[in-house]
Amino acid sequence: MAILPLATGVLGGIAIAVAGYTGYWYIAAGQIESRIDAWASEQNAAGHTVTYHATRVRGFPLALNVSIDAPAMDASAAGWAFEADSLHANLTPWNFDEITLVPGQHTTIRTRDGQIWEEFGFGVGAGFARLSIDDDRIQALHVDFTDVAIDATWVDDVTRIARFQLNGLAPKIDGAGGVDTEVLRAALSMQGIRLPDGFGEEMGEQVEYIEVDASLFGTLPDGDTQTAAALWRDAGGVLEVNDLQVRWGPLGVESTGTLTLDQAMRPLAAMTADIIGYGDIIDALIMSNAIPLGDAFLAKVAFNMLADEPEGGGPRALRGVPVTAQNGDLFVGPVEVAKLSPISF
Repeated sequence: MAILPLATGVLGGIAIAVAGYTGYWYIAAGQIESRIDAWASEQNAAGHTVTYHATRVRGFPLALNVSIDAPAMDASAAGWAFEADSLHANLTPWNFDEITLVPGQHTTIRTRDGQIWEEFGFGVGAGFARLSIDDDRIQALHVDFTDVAIDATWVDDVTRIARFQLNGLAPKIDGAGGVDTEVLRAALSMQGIRLPDGFGEEMGEQVEYIEVDASLFGTLPDGDTQTAAALWRDAGGVLEVNDLQVRWGPLGVESTGTLTLDQAMRPLAAMTADIIGYGDIIDALIMSNAIPLGDAFLAKVAFNMLADEPEGGGPRALRGVPVTAQNGDLFVGPVEVAKLSPISF
């Protein structure tokens, strides 16, 4: 009968496929470890210092789960350094363009501002960062962390964020692009923010949420960040704020508009906003001596003239009020509310 030879052939084919796939998986795992070692050697040769204790690749047969113990990189010449207790990367053997990163329990980042080094530490209760890569560049990013804790050297307490989400898309651009080319679209959401003691002043230390959806127009050239930002500005680049929403104590803001930089690297903005709770904020600024009483009185009178009275009661609200930044001054309607300093990138 032909059944036995057929069954033998099928089983033999399956065995060959399994053996071939097994070999492919272990070759891929070995290549990942070799690429990590090669990248570290390249960085060390370039003057940076990359260290880690060990790398492991597990997850056979359906995944490649990479664990790196105590990764660290010292790029002091470039003004930053990084170290963590561990870092994990997960991908599938048939798709190396989708990578999921899982941070360890604690990560420390050091950055240099002029001659002063600043240190930030953050921990994550749970979550991941998923990268989509095309032609060795990140094309899409999705971050979803819960129970985030951030500490800094100049603050005794910790800032906590119940949930942090970031979605970014950097579409591939053929050619040089122009000022009307969207090079980055990002949406950031932070919910349940607990500020360190004393940082909330009269507004409170609990920020309910901050949500931003923005698009960057105009390509950023290579080079150091400060020079790249200036060249981007000079070429007509803008940041379009599609939606900004903040709820902090009595203050509620919804805003849209555009931002760029002036010649002194100060924000230059043309936006509109709906604002509720402005009266409580002015009162809080008076209580904290952040604004002179006379200026506060004039600001409240001006805002009351512009504000709408809700039909169902509640605080007066500014609707569609212009928010502008020009020549280092920030205005809400006709009222100057702050001085703006140059931004150091």
